[in-house]
Amino acid sequence: MTAEPRPLLAFGSPTVVDRPKKPSPNLPRLSKPSARRQGERLTPQFGELRAAFDAKRARLSPDAPDEVDPALVVVFDLAGSVKDFRNATDGIEGLEFLSELIGDPCDPDDDFHMIDSESGRTDKPVQHSLYLTMSNAKALDELLRLFKDWQADPSASFAYGLGKFKTAFEQLSAIRRWGPEDRIRETGLRDLWQERLDIIGQSVSTVMVEVELWFRRDSKQRTTAQAHVEQVISSSGGRVLDRSQISDISYHALLAELPIQQVHSLLADGAESIRLLTTDEVMFVSPFTPMSVAPPTSEPVSEACLPPGERTAGLPRVALLDGLPFSNHDALAGRLVVDDPDELGDNYPLAARHHGTAMASLIIHGDLSADSEPLERPLYVRPIMRPHEFVAGHEQMIPDRLLTDLLHRAVKRIIEGEAGRDPVAPSVRIINLSIGAQARALVRRMSPVGRLLDWLAHSYNLLFIVSAGNHLGPVTIPAEAMSSDESARSAVIRSVYDAVLVRGILPPGDALNALTIGATHSDNFGDIDVPDTAWDITHQDGPAHYGATGPGVDRSVKPDLHHIGGRALYARPVTPPHGQEAVEVELAQTATSGPGLRVAAPGRAGATNSTLFTVGTSNATALVTREASRLLDILEAGSDDADDAQLPDPLYHPLLARALLVHASSWGEWEARLRRELGLTNQLARRHLTALLGYGRLDTGRLGIAATNRAVLVSGGLIARDQRHTYELPLPPSLRARAEWHRFTITLAYMAPTVGQLNRYRGAKVYFATPDTQLAGGARIDAEHNSVRRGSLQHEIVQGTRAMVFGADSTFPIHIECMDDAQRLRAGDTVRYALVASVETAEQTSTTVHDEVRTGLRQQARDRARGRVRS
Repeated sequence: MTAEPRPLLAFGSPTVVDRPKKPSPNLPRLSKPSARRQGERLTPQFGELRAAFDAKRARLSPDAPDEVDPALVVVFDLAGSVKDFRNATDGIEGLEFLSELIGDPCDPDDDFHMIDSESGRTDKPVQHSLYLTMSNAKALDELLRLFKDWQADPSASFAYGLGKFKTAFEQLSAIRRWGPEDRIRETGLRDLWQERLDIIGQSVSTVMVEVELWFRRDSKQRTTAQAHVEQVISSSGGRVLDRSQISDISYHALLAELPIQQVHSLLADGAESIRLLTTDEVMFVSPFTPMSVAPPTSEPVSEACLPPGERTAGLPRVALLDGLPFSNHDALAGRLVVDDPDELGDNYPLAARHHGTAMASLIIHGDLSADSEPLERPLYVRPIMRPHEFVAGHEQMIPDRLLTDLLHRAVKRIIEGEAGRDPVAPSVRIINLSIGAQARALVRRMSPVGRLLDWLAHSYNLLFIVSAGNHLGPVTIPAEAMSSDESARSAVIRSVYDAVLVRGILPPGDALNALTIGATHSDNFGDIDVPDTAWDITHQDGPAHYGATGPGVDRSVKPDLHHIGGRALYARPVTPPHGQEAVEVELAQTATSGPGLRVAAPGRAGATNSTLFTVGTSNATALVTREASRLLDILEAGSDDADDAQLPDPLYHPLLARALLVHASSWGEWEARLRRELGLTNQLARRHLTALLGYGRLDTGRLGIAATNRAVLVSGGLIARDQRHTYELPLPPSLRARAEWHRFTITLAYMAPTVGQLNRYRGAKVYFATPDTQLAGGARIDAEHNSVRRGSLQHEIVQGTRAMVFGADSTFPIHIECMDDAQRLRAGDTVRYALVASVETAEQTSTTVHDEVRTGLRQQARDRARGRVRS
């Protein structure tokens, strides 16, 4: 930005009215079979369930009391969904709602298909929802009675609270047990075990799994269920390493070690051959592989002339949960508050302290090649990694702890305290997580650790900044693409795009209330001479190929933004033999020579000034964390002009930092280039690009400040269900009737209350209505309009060159609305949000935009004051 900088401005108070009711859209409706047909289809399935109960009863010990009624998890597979169906389950004794999951869409048939009001029956797939309940035989009998009553008379009245079952029976595609395959279908367990067996064969004797139990509302039932699952694990020769119950996110899990024979049984004889996978108390069984980080290099690292660290004053604002840093490094000495309750430092050799040292270095100093000012506050560090048990120099997440439980305890210790002790760093508002779970990305349900971050952010008013994750394996391209650097570059982009499902966001980057960061192919290393053995086949400042791609859960925008991660070179493959159609392109090692981000590193013989070069989304996450801390400085400093409205209260600062970071992001030249290279021309192109790009690349030159030609306004508020808050952005008179380039940008962040047991997940949603593109004299650009409302961060840009027509003192209205989503927001409850909006033009068009908007805001304040006096 070349224009002279200007400060942020604050909106005045919004106008609060009821949210306008909109007519229901004329969507295709579901055609359902008759009650008689449903009886034909489903009566045998009810019979199979009854037989399963009888079989389980027969397996009970002869000493079991007669009143013991075995329970099974029953799946209601519904075409479509039934709102509030879970409430109806409470009306039947012995039936407990457990969870709702997204089912697989099915091709239409004569029983279930979609009907358009104009064109009639369509060939659109029918979406399904799975409603899972814990049921005993008595509850099943009651269900069957209700089903028969409905068959006999579909219009018959059911008892109070049970009416939803009539709707459910109409849409019931199948009713069955939750089975062994259900427990592993989306966890990737079978594929990972097969891969592990192919690679390591018989060289290991055990495997580790995370066993997620159904969360029962009654603590005694949870205790009983856990005891039974532990007995199943021990009877198979396994052992339980860790246990966790977190009621606030309905999480109940065990970390278990199983004998390798279980792997052979699953692969040879199927999931039903493993008793753990047939245990009704078990929801999912996932492979557990603690995140492991290799050292960037085993070679000697370079030395840097760094001034000795000065002890920083004040309380920490940023927390780093990572590996243990080298605290005495010149770049870090006196700047860290290390909290190590697990005493990991007692056995953490200096040579292994790479990742935490690098992340702390980037948060405090940024890229050392850029010579930036360090943060003024100390950095709180909680080590949650340790040296790898078997591989020298590597670090890994604590291998015998559930990541969800570890993070839960770590954050509670920071903000709330533990075991009756005071919190250790309650001043922390930003938490950096440049780590993740080495698991398959989940796009149909939120990961447990993602659910945890959403709840912690909402409950403690925190900003979590999380890496999207890295996929560091080779990229496969056609052999013919090796003919030139340009053809190789296009081929790699196409390969990454085609592999989007296996290169997805890694937990906890799927969290809605967190800011998830991807990486760009950029750094401050300067020009490089690429040797003949290497390729630079990523567009400068473009998305880095090693970064994970979206979308997030329910096609939400992930990653949220991209920032500097370091330029990654690739090793040039040798020319393949004739007839070989593909080659694998692997990352080259550049840690000692660059390019990449220059970071502090543990040195040989205890040297305290060593550095090396790294790349990754972890780097980008640390740099964004640094920028977020700088934003809090700006927000806490407030307005320097008494005639301006004050910036929002600190209550809104974490959300405002999140919104401001995204507000300074855009696709720029990425869209045109990728459309061309990927051949994206259809209507879904923008949705596909949104999954790859998120909201775009962060421009730190636009971050937290305005300019003479750009006004940036901020606000924060609490909004209740079915309210509309309207903010008025004064339109600059210098833009009136001028057919010149201009842009409006609106960003809304809110703390979404979440419901971990439901598909829709967000308890309520807050959004701003589609901007008035006619008034703005432009069109929407960048992220796809449906995707931007699927998370808790909405960012829209309207730009154009059409002349805007408006009168004196006109404003651009921004309508923020709140409505129920997964559940009803109770009376008196509100949702916290932050708003950032800007209007800008080219400097040669106007250098008075900021001053004109500021004048308009002051006039609005005077008008409100006069209105209060008159009233």
